[in-house]
Amino acid sequence: MKHQKIGVIVQARMGSTRLPGKILLELDKNEKILDVLIKRLKLSKLLNEIIIATTPDARNSAIIETVKQHNVSFFIGSEDDVLERYFLAAKEFELNIIIRVTSDCPFVDPYIMDDMIEFYINNSYDYVKNFDEKTQYTRGFEIEIFNFKILERIYSQAKSRPEREHVTYYLRTHYNLFKTFNFNAEYLNKIEGLRLTIDKKEDLLICREIYKKMKKKGKPSNFSLFDIYELINEKPELMNINKHVQHKKIS
Repeated sequence: MKHQKIGVIVQARMGSTRLPGKILLELDKNEKILDVLIKRLKLSKLLNEIIIATTPDARNSAIIETVKQHNVSFFIGSEDDVLERYFLAAKEFELNIIIRVTSDCPFVDPYIMDDMIEFYINNSYDYVKNFDEKTQYTRGFEIEIFNFKILERIYSQAKSRPEREHVTYYLRTHYNLFKTFNFNAEYLNKIEGLRLTIDKKEDLLICREIYKKMKKKGKPSNFSLFDIYELINEKPELMNINKHVQHKKIS
């Protein structure tokens, strides 16, 4: 089989409405959310490219500086047409297989990601994801995979505002047009109610506590979702920090 270039594209900007500038807030001393996310993505054995896709807004220059420190790639594209930004980033870096994660999920699991990439390569699905209406993985660990041809197709067919603002909205609302697989988490004993995506200050606080405790366990960035479950089982009171935060709809 011809070599396929595999890349993750992370859309990132400073203009968050619920927690402004959140991706450059610290999880620990001198370690920002974006720092931790990039370090964890680098643990993947199958990614050829890590791309942070941002916008021309002057506030985002701080994101670019952080990206440069990690020697990974960045792309600057449309503020509002996020699908276009994503498509043009994938095109510029000549990606064949595209992984989508979001910048407010610093603990996204590179081991789950590699399992999903292998599954995608070895099967004939258009779109593989690890969540549905009732997420099978803990919030904050969502991963989506599709190829460039599929991205090109949705880029040309998506017309409405939601379809342009959210990269995979068209894919997820036109299931009949695509061969889709929901990657299962049956081997994990999921902890109900655990939420590790950062939308509010309380989310930031629980992620800080988990990150510091993982460091003390000797796992500064290479911990898995299973390791987090072990920690929460040891210290279930951590979940009280953000238990009242309402989930934002996955976009």
